[in-house]
Amino acid sequence: MLEPYYFGLLAQFILAVSIVPYTISIFRGTVKPNRISWFIWSVIGFAFWLITPDSADQVIKMLTVIFWINPTLIFVLTLFKGEYIKPDTIEKFSLLVGLCAIVVWLIFRDNSGVLPTVIAIAADFCALLPTLRFVMSTPNEEAPLAWICFFLGSFIAIFGIEHYTLQNLLLPVYMTIGASLVVFPLVRYRIRMGIPIRHWIV
Repeated sequence: MLEPYYFGLLAQFILAVSIVPYTISIFRGTVKPNRISWFIWSVIGFAFWLITPDSADQVIKMLTVIFWINPTLIFVLTLFKGEYIKPDTIEKFSLLVGLCAIVVWLIFRDNSGVLPTVIAIAADFCALLPTLRFVMSTPNEEAPLAWICFFLGSFIAIFGIEHYTLQNLLLPVYMTIGASLVVFPLVRYRIRMGIPIRHWIV
């Protein structure tokens, strides 16, 4: 049986490369991400990285770094290849909640427990709602491979945790569930339409 360390390495690799197919899609013009949405995800990712305690498992620390860096890189790409769509109420709310997570951490830094993480997850879920709305209404306009990689990497990361505590489980479990909600309509549409797997990539 594989040690948690190896599951962690595998999860790290999959999550790190999950940005590659999405980046290719952006440069090919098959995906035009909203720069406001990815800016919000970048801020929330920074919040996750900031509020993660030093006592967290290494795999959790790795997840927070990727959860911050990947959206930030995509946001930078949107400045050249993306499009600006005026943020809606949900996106504004998610940004506000994400900033609140940082404030809560700063105020209760020494005894904040899981509260900042819960707030950051709530903020991320708010930011995820427009994406869910988009993929359910137009599943043909979003390539699934990057989201599938993100789902697999998040799921495998659960088995890379050495100490199962609520603090350590919250982020990878949420990432797994959130990614699966995006993957499901994308995969279902392609199966129903009989689209070859080679066209799922970008």
